[in-house]
Amino acid sequence: MTSLLSGPLSGQDLLLVTDDHTQRLLDLDQVVEAAGASFTPVFLSTQHSLLHTPRPSHHTKGTLLTALLLFHQDPTDFLLLLADNTNWNPSYLVLFCLNPNLNTTTVLSQPVVQRSQFILLLQTVGQVAHKLIIAFTSLPFQHNARGLSLVKSSLGVWSPDKFHSRQSLFPLRFKTFGNQVLEVTALCYSEPFVYYDENNTCSVGMSIDLLHIISKKLQFTFIISIPPDFVYSSKVNGTWGGMFGQLMYEGKHLLINIMQVLLERISDFDYTYPYWADGYAFVLCVPPPLPQWRNILYPFPSLMWVSIFATTVTVSSLLAIFLYYVSNVSHPFSVAYKFAAGLVAQGMGPGDRKEWWVRVWLAFWWIGVQIMSLAYRGILVAVLTIPASLSILHTVQEVAESEFIPIMLGYGDSVSHALRTSENPTLATIGRKLTIDQVFSSPYVHIMDLVVREGTHVALISTDYLRYTLHELGLVRDIYLVDEQIYRNYNSWFLPRNTPYTTTISDHLIRILETGIVPKSYEHHVGAYTTKDKQVRGDGVLNLSHLQGAFILLGLGMGVALLILLLELLANNTTSSLSSLLSCMKTGGF
Repeated sequence: MTSLLSGPLSGQDLLLVTDDHTQRLLDLDQVVEAAGASFTPVFLSTQHSLLHTPRPSHHTKGTLLTALLLFHQDPTDFLLLLADNTNWNPSYLVLFCLNPNLNTTTVLSQPVVQRSQFILLLQTVGQVAHKLIIAFTSLPFQHNARGLSLVKSSLGVWSPDKFHSRQSLFPLRFKTFGNQVLEVTALCYSEPFVYYDENNTCSVGMSIDLLHIISKKLQFTFIISIPPDFVYSSKVNGTWGGMFGQLMYEGKHLLINIMQVLLERISDFDYTYPYWADGYAFVLCVPPPLPQWRNILYPFPSLMWVSIFATTVTVSSLLAIFLYYVSNVSHPFSVAYKFAAGLVAQGMGPGDRKEWWVRVWLAFWWIGVQIMSLAYRGILVAVLTIPASLSILHTVQEVAESEFIPIMLGYGDSVSHALRTSENPTLATIGRKLTIDQVFSSPYVHIMDLVVREGTHVALISTDYLRYTLHELGLVRDIYLVDEQIYRNYNSWFLPRNTPYTTTISDHLIRILETGIVPKSYEHHVGAYTTKDKQVRGDGVLNLSHLQGAFILLGLGMGVALLILLLELLANNTTSSLSSLLSCMKTGGF
């Protein structure tokens, strides 16, 4: 005992639990003194105290705690009671049996013992004069030559030289799974993560690809079962349903659907390292396009057009005034007209005026007009093939304030509950208006009919599954996503609580993530349906209807020019008539 505490177990928190008989056999003061010499904090407890005294979590679970159970009598009854404490799960568990005649295989077989990631059993054998200590571990997934499970696997005779480190004391229990068959629960409506193949078999998806890689490395096979209620996740009156119910009550080993890491889930289940991030997006129907002649105004907002007109009038008028009072120009407004004409034609040459300050004035104006002209033409080319639409929604608050009815598929996700109980006024408003669709025969077909055909609803869908849904239903060109997303969170696989190989699967998942296989697999499955339709909106090429705005502008210009011509002719005729009248009056002696 002294060599154990001062050797491989030194320097880490130690919970020492004894039964009544062991307290009479051992000098616990000497044990504590040996631990103190190696700076090992020791917490003493009896079996009765451990069962009935509340303890902080770092005294019952975690990688920083080593639990040492000393016993002489059969601890089975104690272990059965301890199993009711779901918080009991020290990563390192040492069982020290002082009774050489006790069947410790039964002790190791207890589920509460098998919770620990690392297990060491020390048992005394032989007479008092020649007593030895044999070390064992538990490898429940491995089998001997007779096909029996190695629940109790010998590590050899204890000696300080042989077991000098923690690694030698606690070998990996799940280095391989020994061709075990894991039962996996999944819903195959989670493209591109888990979905049906062409033969209607739930066997393809990014999550299944990752599981295949891990299964080959750890040497296990798996079968996928679908929950009969077709629910992802639900918890009613403390009872889990859907896939999580399969984990807790039906003995399933693993859940591989893309599931967010939420507090109520991690309180009742183990989870792997998060390997994906996802959120929820609002999907609306694209408003009907405005008439295509409106494209002639679409590149610039109304304020820009008003600013251009006001600036042109102001600058032209100021130039006319300056020319009249400063340069004594007899016809300043003719120059101002030419200057204003530069907005569309830049027809005024630099040699028309000799004054330096006029040239500087015109230079700045020409530069500004050139910039606006280039900007207009550049933006116009981009928008000609994209129909101008009515205003769209950009924020979650705009969704909440709109007349659209939020709707989502009722597959048991926690988002609907989170919205209805949210303290955020905007999300709470959406939660009150939210409706749940229960049509599972053709997922999202009914919802998208309400969004696209009826135009009365706004759908709330997971962003990754959304890509598949839109392409599958051929609605890529008909919808748009609100810029803001809600409840973006990390996703993991889930296992039953206190599963000893959770860390093993999680470590392999991390390695796969670090190699870049995860995004590669995702793009592989997403590409199977996104390559069918890469053009998001628009017809892709210019046609005559796109250019009707330019012809309308030409017609308007010709109409204005004709009006000005008529006014000039009218003014000229009026001036000629007036001149003739005055001449006649002078000739007649008036």
